[in-house]
Amino acid sequence: MRSGPLVHRRAQVSRLAYGTPTPLERLASLAPLGTPRPFSRRVRAPQKEAQEFEPVRLNLGSRLPINLRNFLTRQLGAIARIEEDVIIALKPRSSETLIRELARAIRRFSAERAREPWSEFTIQLERLEHEFFGPHADARTPVVLCLRCACIGTGALEQHCGPNCLAVDLGAAVKADRLERGPSAPGANAMHRAVESFRAARESAGLEHHDLDCYVAGAQVIFTWHPLPAGH
Repeated sequence: MRSGPLVHRRAQVSRLAYGTPTPLERLASLAPLGTPRPFSRRVRAPQKEAQEFEPVRLNLGSRLPINLRNFLTRQLGAIARIEEDVIIALKPRSSETLIRELARAIRRFSAERAREPWSEFTIQLERLEHEFFGPHADARTPVVLCLRCACIGTGALEQHCGPNCLAVDLGAAVKADRLERGPSAPGANAMHRAVESFRAARESAGLEHHDLDCYVAGAQVIFTWHPLPAGH
């Protein structure tokens, strides 16, 4: 039975994990290639129609990372509803006005994040599929993300996780996603589900979840979290 990292460990002080040249470009980059641009100019409605409020919807094309979604809810909750993959204005306003307010909030998020230490681990979606569904996959279970070691480990947990390690079970979310979606490769939805389950379980137990989060960029899943304190 094999244990240890599938991909080299990579713990570091965070870059702007959602950083592209501008905040709006980062949100736009979360959408898969080939999807319509999420930020489109609205056609000016005739005056009679304009009197009726039609909520502005910014369709993002994919899920926002949890930490960014929570931050935007705190910042814009009075004027917009922040959902997993869409932002909906709660008050009459133009799409341009909402985008400007959204851009300011994202800049604040990026500035605050840049002042904090973050650990990061990246793995190819193709490699995840191999570990869960490739030959001899049963011998590699469970598959976990270890927040202490900043790596994904397989095999018996006692061979991988030391007494101070904190393992995130990825297998349960992948199996649940597979039951719902059929025999598809483990992807963004399954990884988001694993992170959300871990955070919910830790919160219920009154324990730190270290702001574990994930997002998909290209063919990779990027996990980020606050480093565990020494001796945790």
